[in-house]
Amino acid sequence: MRLLAFGEQLLVDSFGCAGTCCGEKGTSVTRRLTVWLAGAAVLLTVLALVGCVVATTVTPVKAAAHPGFTAGTACDAAGCHNTYKHKKPYLGPCEECHALDRWKPAVYAHKNKSFDNGMHPLIGCAMCHTEGEPLPSKECSTCHESPHGGFKACANCHTTNAWGMRKSLPETHVSLLGGHKKLECFDCHKDAKATEKARTCTNCHGTNHGGLTNCQDCHDPSTGWNPKEGWNHDTFFKRVGAHAKLDCGDCHKNGRFANTPRVCVGCHGKQHGGLTDCGSCHSPSAAGGFKNTSFRHSSVFNLTGRHANLDCTQCHAKRQFARVLGGGSHACVSCHGAQHGGLTNCASCHTTSGFSNTTFVHARVFPLVGKHATLACDRCHLEDNPDNRTFFPKPGDHCVDCHGTKHGNQTQCQTCHSNANPSFIPALSYTAHHPIPIGGTHADTSKCTRCHPATGPDSGPVFNSAIPACDTCHASTVPHVGPTDCIRCHWPTSWAEAHFTHPAVMFGSNPVPEVPHNALISGTYPTDCVNCHPGTGTDPNFTAHSCSNGTCHQ
Repeated sequence: MRLLAFGEQLLVDSFGCAGTCCGEKGTSVTRRLTVWLAGAAVLLTVLALVGCVVATTVTPVKAAAHPGFTAGTACDAAGCHNTYKHKKPYLGPCEECHALDRWKPAVYAHKNKSFDNGMHPLIGCAMCHTEGEPLPSKECSTCHESPHGGFKACANCHTTNAWGMRKSLPETHVSLLGGHKKLECFDCHKDAKATEKARTCTNCHGTNHGGLTNCQDCHDPSTGWNPKEGWNHDTFFKRVGAHAKLDCGDCHKNGRFANTPRVCVGCHGKQHGGLTDCGSCHSPSAAGGFKNTSFRHSSVFNLTGRHANLDCTQCHAKRQFARVLGGGSHACVSCHGAQHGGLTNCASCHTTSGFSNTTFVHARVFPLVGKHATLACDRCHLEDNPDNRTFFPKPGDHCVDCHGTKHGNQTQCQTCHSNANPSFIPALSYTAHHPIPIGGTHADTSKCTRCHPATGPDSGPVFNSAIPACDTCHASTVPHVGPTDCIRCHWPTSWAEAHFTHPAVMFGSNPVPEVPHNALISGTYPTDCVNCHPGTGTDPNFTAHSCSNGTCHQ
């Protein structure tokens, strides 16, 4: 049962809860102002009449002065006011509620100041407090039954002056301007019950524009459903260029604003074979729209030489820029394939100015001198087809790799030959490498086969075969008789160039001194050899010797 003082009851009956004194955040009470003023006038009239009656019928009582007492003496000390004590939980110093000049009325300052103002001071302590019983709850619903379906946070909306005098709206309350201005509290709070969660626009208006729920981002009750003041589309998506000319329905079909794409591909789809980062090349603010592009091919692949003259479709079929000839690799072979038998490092020889121009320097691999310098490329590098010479694998760097072994499997061609000469003949100074000095007709390279006979029509002189005896050629011109191993004494330059050193021939015995038979005594070859080796005419016979030749010994 509600325990109300007369004044409060009167206010409730006068104001009621039918009137809704709701205003915008922080504004004064304006709703049902007429009813409030009328109720206030009635209350003041009643209080004035009661005061007049009391003043004319009650004899004024003069408060008695308290007798003197020792400072610090408690009120309930022996011989004082110890005949009456409050029961728990209302124990404590008397002066917290009573004055020295009178016990009544008791005046107490509550910790919760809401119990010291409004109608609460008029109803008296006993209406809420009972000695010997626990302190009552500070919640309004302890005394006042809530009409809002069990919602007990009365102080959020009501004051202690009267139920109908409500507080300003909380900061989080929905605006009550515009279309909301004519609403009563219970138009939204059905059955006078407070909601568990804060209400939003969607509680009454539902979701709109395809599912949007944050209505306050664009609307305000003060302006209705029109965009609120200061609303700017750039907050969600900046409209520039061609976008600025579009109607809302062009992007928001059937008024659906929820989940509207904010990236190019959301509306325009993937382009150029699957590219999605449109902004890296295009800008909606460009004068020509998509036709104008800020893309610079050099940021991906530098177009120089003949590449600069190519049409886009030659590398990007059907302008599918997500797909590029060669799979996106920047290596030449990705588009042009391996060339010259499998070579892939095209840039080491060619530039983008054209394949006919080359920066290759043959000397870095193999110097082209002599007859090599006049050879066509295909003499060493065979052709797969007329437009593709095979440079890989490259020929060997040794003479025999191209020319094969010569002269009886000889491989060190450069010992005697030089490719600086137009022909291999004449060769280098091969006499410096010949086992024995040669000269005269022997030095004629066209006659090497006389001592080094060929083994076939193309073999040339075979140097590792047995050398025929000198008398094979010189049998008729040998200037002496025996022996036949001419090289032991002669060089193949001339017969006169002999290198034979005759051993000393010693004759005599003691006490006759030894007398050497040497060149100083016996003479030199060939004229003096006949002194000891007489033969026919001036030709000595080395197969015999004689001391009694009439010249030295008789």
